[in-house]
Amino acid sequence: MQNWSSDGVRQERTGFRDEAISKRHRDWGFNCPAVDLDFLVVEYNLGKPVGLIEYKHHMARMPNHKHPTYRALRDLADSSDLPFLLAFYWPDIWAFRVHPGNVKAAEQFTCGEILTERQYVTRLYQMRKLVLDKKLDNVLLDRLP
Repeated sequence: MQNWSSDGVRQERTGFRDEAISKRHRDWGFNCPAVDLDFLVVEYNLGKPVGLIEYKHHMARMPNHKHPTYRALRDLADSSDLPFLLAFYWPDIWAFRVHPGNVKAAEQFTCGEILTERQYVTRLYQMRKLVLDKKLDNVLLDRLP
């Protein structure tokens, strides 16, 4: 059975993250690197990817973009012709500070740009070549930190 909210958005499926695989993966050795990212998502439309975004809490430190983890993510996005960005968020007001991770993302976002939730979600719709749904007018916040 699938869990859907009243607006048709699919809800979290498992309710937890399994740390066991993360711990076990570390036992596989130095030459099998991986990273447990904060919240990496593939934004998509009609089953086709439109962007790769790593979400981080606004208090998280800026990662080293030259680290192999971020080089791998950038290469994945570049080879798929997708924008890759880091989006730091304020959960109390749902504002976002955006840092493009590749050239494709820099075409749509300025480094360190701070956006309201409405501005940010509007850009996500633009990535999909869609217009923001009017039903969201009463849902999205227009606050900056």
